[in-house]
Amino acid sequence: MTGTKPVPLSNNRGRVTAALVVLTIISLLAAVAIGALLGKYAAERGLGLSVREVWQRPFGGKRVIRVLVLGEDNTGVKYKDARGLSDTIILASINLQTKHVAAISIPRDTKVDLDGYRDVRKINAAHVHGGPALAALGVEALLGVESDYYIKANIEGFVGMVDALGGVEIDVEKRMYYRDRRGGLLINLKKGRQLLDGDKAMQYVRFRHDAMGDITRIQRQQKFIKALAKKTLSPANLRKLPQIVDAVVENVETDMNPKDILYLAKFASQVDFSQVEMATLPGGPQSIDGISYWIPDGQQVAEVVRELFFPETVIKLPSVQVLNGSGMQGAAVRVAEILKQHGYEITTVGNADAFDYVVSEVINHNGTDEGASRIAALLNSRIVRRDQDASAPADVTVIVGKDYSLAGPGS
Repeated sequence: MTGTKPVPLSNNRGRVTAALVVLTIISLLAAVAIGALLGKYAAERGLGLSVREVWQRPFGGKRVIRVLVLGEDNTGVKYKDARGLSDTIILASINLQTKHVAAISIPRDTKVDLDGYRDVRKINAAHVHGGPALAALGVEALLGVESDYYIKANIEGFVGMVDALGGVEIDVEKRMYYRDRRGGLLINLKKGRQLLDGDKAMQYVRFRHDAMGDITRIQRQQKFIKALAKKTLSPANLRKLPQIVDAVVENVETDMNPKDILYLAKFASQVDFSQVEMATLPGGPQSIDGISYWIPDGQQVAEVVRELFFPETVIKLPSVQVLNGSGMQGAAVRVAEILKQHGYEITTVGNADAFDYVVSEVINHNGTDEGASRIAALLNSRIVRRDQDASAPADVTVIVGKDYSLAGPGS
C-alpha cells in the first residue's frame, strides 16, 4: 500500500476526519451511496488540512485507486494492543474519472500462502500477525492487484452506527441460532421481517452456518449493506449524523489523508448506486488436514478481476516462460504454479543463463506493457523491461531472482 502513515480517528484532526472516514467506510460497504451527507457535514465543520495537503492533487493524481476494506472481529482479543481476525475483507476498485466502482469480497477462510508467516493459513489471520499491511499482501497474492489504501473498522463501530440510525429493517431468511461459549458469541434470530438493532445486525451479518458457509454469509452482508444504505439516506437520519460519527470515532483507522477522504466523499455522492458491481472470490470449499478452507479457482479469479477491475480494456493474458535465476531448487516450478493459478499459460520452465540474479525480472517480448506489469506486481518484481523478440518461446519471460519472497529456500 502506498498511502500515508495510518491515522487513528482519535488524533488531533478530530471529529471532522472521523466523519469523513465514516463516509468512506459506509460509502464502500454500502455501495458508495451516502457521500453527499457526510460531505455536507464536513463542509460545515472544516477540514484542518496542512499547507502541503492543500496543494496536493487528490490521491496523488491517480485515475484509479484500490481500497482494502477490513472489518476486524475483536470479540476474542484479550489484550489492548492485540489485533483481531479480519471478519470482512473487500478490495474495492474506484475509477475517479469514469465513476466505475467494483468490489471483490474475499471469504475469511480463503487459503493463502505467505512466505515467513506459516501461521497464516487463512486470509483472515493475516491481520492478526501483520495488521493491514500483511492483509494487503495476502489479498494481492490472491488477486494479483495491489491496494493503495486501507480502511479498517471493528465491531464496536458497526454496532454503534446501526444503533445511532435507530436500527435497520431486514427480512431474516431463516431461524439463526449459534453459540460459541469460548469466543463469547451468541447468535439468536427468528425468521421474518424485523428491525435489527446494532447487536442483532452484527449477529445477522456474522452467521455463517449455511450449506455454503462463508459464501452465503457474504451474500447476507451484501443484502444488509443495501438496507443500511437505504436507511442512512433517509432524510430523518440527517440530524443523527453527529451521533453516527461519535459511534465509530474510536473504531475506524485509515491511511488516507483528510483531503483524499473529502474528495472521495464528493465522488461518492455522484456515483449511481445501481451500477456498483460486487463479486465474491471464485472458488470452492475443501478440507485439508481436517481444516476447512475456501480454495480459489485461479482462472476464474483472473477473469473476475479483469471484468470488474479492468472493464475498459480486457487484457489478453500473455503466455509465460519461467526461468530459475536464483539457484534455489524448485523456485521456477513454484512460480509457474502460482502463475497457472492466476490463469496464465506456462510454455516452458527451466534454468536461466546464470544463478546469480539478485532481483527477479519480467521481460516483455510480445505482450502488452500492462500485461507484463501485472505479472511483475503479482511476483513483487521491481524490474520490467521490453525485449522485442518474435521468436521468443513466450510473450513474457520471468527470471526468478534471489529476492523472490514466495520462493524461499527448499521450495
